[in-house]
Amino acid sequence: MTFAWDGIAVGPSNTAHFEVPVCTMASGHKLALSVHAVTGSRPGPVSLVACGSHGEELWSSEFCRRLRDYLVNDGYDFAGTILLAPVLNPHSFASGTRNTPIDLHNLNRVFPGSKPGKNWFTDMLAGVIADKILPKADFVFDYHGGGSDTVIHYHYTVDPKLSSRHALVHDVALASGAEVLWEHNEQRGTLSNCADDMGKTAFVVEVGGGGEILDSGSFDRAYGGFLNMLRVIEVVRGTPNLSRARVVVTKGTTVRPSNGGTFVPVSGLEILGKTVAGGTVLGRVISPYTFEVLDELIAPFDKTEIMQVRNRISKVHPGEYAYIVGDGATGYAINT
Repeated sequence: MTFAWDGIAVGPSNTAHFEVPVCTMASGHKLALSVHAVTGSRPGPVSLVACGSHGEELWSSEFCRRLRDYLVNDGYDFAGTILLAPVLNPHSFASGTRNTPIDLHNLNRVFPGSKPGKNWFTDMLAGVIADKILPKADFVFDYHGGGSDTVIHYHYTVDPKLSSRHALVHDVALASGAEVLWEHNEQRGTLSNCADDMGKTAFVVEVGGGGEILDSGSFDRAYGGFLNMLRVIEVVRGTPNLSRARVVVTKGTTVRPSNGGTFVPVSGLEILGKTVAGGTVLGRVISPYTFEVLDELIAPFDKTEIMQVRNRISKVHPGEYAYIVGDGATGYAINT
């Protein structure tokens, strides 16, 4: 079994690094995207791990780096080829911002993008990803994570009764290690939608964040979740464990501060993936100048399922991400 990238062959149980040219920037810098290939010891499909669409999601890019080492240290014990794209938006990564600083657009909202010279820079970047990287893959794992001060863990899913493909996406979600799944039909121009439109099967993984960047165990757990998902698509041997997922919600929202200041969490990582009662105070925004409480961030649903937490004392602007939550009353329990 040999994997080929633009005529360059990579044999079994091996690694390689490729660069995908994008354009020349105003600085004269020639922008290129890095893709690492790790080939397994057995024939199989090509699975893409896509990270870094949003530059503040440092945890995901670091997980991608460690993932190569995990796979090599485990003796390439998987089927096919795993492609690792650690930073899909280098300018966003450099600025530590969610959106591209060149034009302030969100890369994960403009796919399939456009040809060079036809639209904004971010659209052109998406077009290169869609034309040069996504076609290489059979399966796409679209990784996202928390920002510098947040931690996230949930997995998007779909109604498994609609088709065999939906059933596969749902089984991978069950295997992800997340306790809360969000049944959600995304209509915006996301990488995963683009991959699906190209005939790939995409999985959106929301895990990790800067709030646990110093916890090496978080990367180990994420690797375990990744291997478990690969068992569903028969890239890794063994029977997947589908028992951790606890609830599927069909309605969710973000809880954001109305005022800026110093964010002080009331609850931390211990509530991630758990249910809290409506009205529970999750965190507060306090003025660093007058010391008054400017905001209390409240659990909005009678059964609020916690999918993201802001778990560190941190500076916040009005409208920043604090919590992502699901309405437990809109879904159904699983594995009970």
